[in-house]
Amino acid sequence: MSDKQKIGLGFTDTNQEWPRETTHARIWDIGAAWKDIHVAPDVFVWDRLDEVMAKIEATGIKHILYVIAATPAWAARDPQAPHYAPWLGPGSNSLPGDPNNSWKPFVYALSERYKGRIHAYEVWNEPQLPDFMYPWDEKNRKDLARMTDDAVRIIKGNDKNALVGSASILPRETSGGLKKAEKFLKELAKRKNWGGIDFVATHLYPEGSTKQATQWIDYFDDTKALLKKLKCPTSTIWVTETALGLLSGGISEEKIDKYAGNIYDRGAAHIYWYAWDREDLGGAWIGSQGFDTYMWTAIKKYWGK
Repeated sequence: MSDKQKIGLGFTDTNQEWPRETTHARIWDIGAAWKDIHVAPDVFVWDRLDEVMAKIEATGIKHILYVIAATPAWAARDPQAPHYAPWLGPGSNSLPGDPNNSWKPFVYALSERYKGRIHAYEVWNEPQLPDFMYPWDEKNRKDLARMTDDAVRIIKGNDKNALVGSASILPRETSGGLKKAEKFLKELAKRKNWGGIDFVATHLYPEGSTKQATQWIDYFDDTKALLKKLKCPTSTIWVTETALGLLSGGISEEKIDKYAGNIYDRGAAHIYWYAWDREDLGGAWIGSQGFDTYMWTAIKKYWGK
C-alpha cells in the first residue's frame, strides 16, 4: 500500500461525525443490509442506504465497499434458523430458499441503482460464524459459491468497473480458522475462474492485548499461502475488517504505534479498520466526534493521505 496509501473504515452510526481523512468506507452494520432494503418480493426501500451513501460521499470518501448479506426473513430458506445475530434478526443467517426470485433481483437492483457510486462488493459476511450463515454444511457452502458466481455476473453486467470479492474468511482459530475457511474456498474453486472474483476478503482480529502484530501477520500470511495452495486465480487480498485490541482493555500508545508499523504495507490491497464509532469494542475503538484514540493516531500516521 505504500504507493497508494489509504484509510479504510467501517461506520455504524450516521449520527456521528466521521473523519475527513478517510478515503475508503465499508457499508455493513449500519442498518442498510439486504434484509433492510428488500422488504418483500420486488419491493425495495432504499431510503436508509441512500442516506448512508449521501453522508459517505459528503465526507469526501472516494471508494465505497458494500457487503451483500443478511437474508430478508421472507426470502430465507429457514426463517427460524437459530443463532442469528440479534441486530440482524430472524432468518438473516439463512441463505435464501429461492435465489432466482430474491438474491438475483436484489443484486441486480442494487448494482444498477448505485452504478459508479458503489465501487466494490463483498459477497456475504463471515459465513464461518452461525450468526451470519447457518448451518455450516456442504449445501450452504455450495450455494454461497453459486450465489457469488451469480453476483459477479450480475454486477459486472451493470457496472463493468465494479470489483467483486468473496465472502470474508476468518483465519482466527476461535472462528474456525483457515481449516474451516478452506471448505468454502474449495467450493468457490469449483466455479469457473472461482466465480470471477477480483479479490478474496478476510477479517483479521488478533486476540487479547499482546502479540497483536505477530498474530495479524501470521493470519495474513497463512491466508495468502492457502490461496496459493488452492491455486486461486487472484492473489489480491482485502482485509475488510480488522482491529487491534478487540474487546480488551486497550493497548499502550507505544505498542499500538509499533504494531501498526509492523503490519503496514504487508501486502493487502486494502485494509478497513472496524469501527470508528463503536466505543463498546474497548481497545479496538478508533474514535468519534473528534476524539482521537491512540489507534486513530497510528492509522493516520501509517495509512494517511
